[in-house]
Amino acid sequence: MGRKNKTSDTVIRTEVRERDGALYKYELIMREGERVASYKIALYSFSVEFMGSDGAHTRAMAKEIFADVGKAIVFFERLVENLVTPIDLPYVVEDEIYIKR
Repeated sequence: MGRKNKTSDTVIRTEVRERDGALYKYELIMREGERVASYKIALYSFSVEFMGSDGAHTRAMAKEIFADVGKAIVFFERLVENLVTPIDLPYVVEDEIYIKR
């Protein structure tokens, strides 16, 4: 039986915004794993949560997108500034990773 990969997640930034009765919660997460490919390298993930005034609730994560904390912080700030929703998150990540190269 295979050994599970151990990871350590630490939320390093959280921002909450309110607009038109809805709440947007953003988290920047540092993850350190024990996988061979990323052993002890900090990788940065993002969580976006939306809570609507009508009770709607959605959440999405983009895991291990950056290894550079500076780039991760800039991207996080853009998510917050633009009120990115959980539905938008995969498209925004795709634009960041593939279009900007």
